Amino acid sequence: MVNKTRESAIKTLEFNPHDLACEELRHVYRGKNSGKLIVLFSGLVAAAMLAWDIGGVYAGAWYAWLLVAHAWHWWLGRLDFLSANVSIELARINRHVMAAGMAGLGWGALSIALPLLGRSSKAAILIIMLIAVIVALPRLVVFLPIFFAFAIGVYAPLLLATPFLDFETLHMVLVILVVVGATLWASASEVRKILIDVLLKQISSEQASWEDRLTGIGNRRSFDANMATTWAQASRAKVPLSLMMVDVDFFKKFNDSYGHQAGDECLRQVASALDSCARRTGDSITRYGGEEFAVVLFHTPLNEARNISDSMLTAVQKLNIRHEQSTHEIVTISMGIATIVPTMENSMQQLIEEADKALYRAKENGRNRAEWQILSPTKEV
Repeated sequence: MVNKTRESAIKTLEFNPHDLACEELRHVYRGKNSGKLIVLFSGLVAAAMLAWDIGGVYAGAWYAWLLVAHAWHWWLGRLDFLSANVSIELARINRHVMAAGMAGLGWGALSIALPLLGRSSKAAILIIMLIAVIVALPRLVVFLPIFFAFAIGVYAPLLLATPFLDFETLHMVLVILVVVGATLWASASEVRKILIDVLLKQISSEQASWEDRLTGIGNRRSFDANMATTWAQASRAKVPLSLMMVDVDFFKKFNDSYGHQAGDECLRQVASALDSCARRTGDSITRYGGEEFAVVLFHTPLNEARNISDSMLTAVQKLNIRHEQSTHEIVTISMGIATIVPTMENSMQQLIEEADKALYRAKENGRNRAEWQILSPTKEV
């Protein structure tokens, strides 16, 4: 019964397809070291055969091209795989697909030499090309655009070379293409289905540890991850990042007067009101601790952050939650806003500290208001 309930929860679980694509992409580069060894060794064997039958110049040029093509593919993977918490932009995903196609062309360039090779060398080269795709299958097939780009890079030149091949070689080529096609058809969709199932189960099991049970929004752990992700994106794109620290005014007095159950319901309503005001892609609202919330706003200059803060102040006031111990007689919030364009010279902690200072000023200046600060060197934000 427990397993059925868990499976049902997984089936109804919502997730961001782009985040799933990013996780699939990172899976492509897990265990890539073994792939490097296979490319180096198999490529060296193929280059030796080319040097024996054709000459060292062509063999050296082809092997250099193979290494350069794969190096670009691995280099892109290293950049994004090391940033494990960073969501990868669509443009970068497209670059990974292009790099995989170029890596495939590294092997596909062998096809040019097939008409010039001896019988045994032709068979060996075709087997090496087959191995290149079959070995890459478990690693690349989880992200189908990358795998098909790689496979097309390998076999498109081979198809173009078929008019120049003798009948026996052509027969071998057709057999290889049928074997690869059957392997792709049988395994690609199944492997992808298994990966998605694993990822969804992982999301399901981790969801509780990232979500604040009381309010249903993200918790402190979620804030740390979102902050790191958004900081890296803003730093790379050189765009402003705004952080709001939000505090429910006189919340301890509210709890003392109306009880903890009323306090919990107050926090749920405030969280919902805040969440309704920041629904853009890249916005995240989390419960920072107690009655304090954090709002991370990607690609948001100070003037836009102030507009959002005004909406949040109004949304909480419209809740009209009675609070006789407050100077405003209803539940209100105070907000501190800090804006920065991240660089190597500053840090996330600095942004958090400045937002906290701005929140303190808002409380000192009467509460139910927002104060702000722009961090240098971003005076143009």
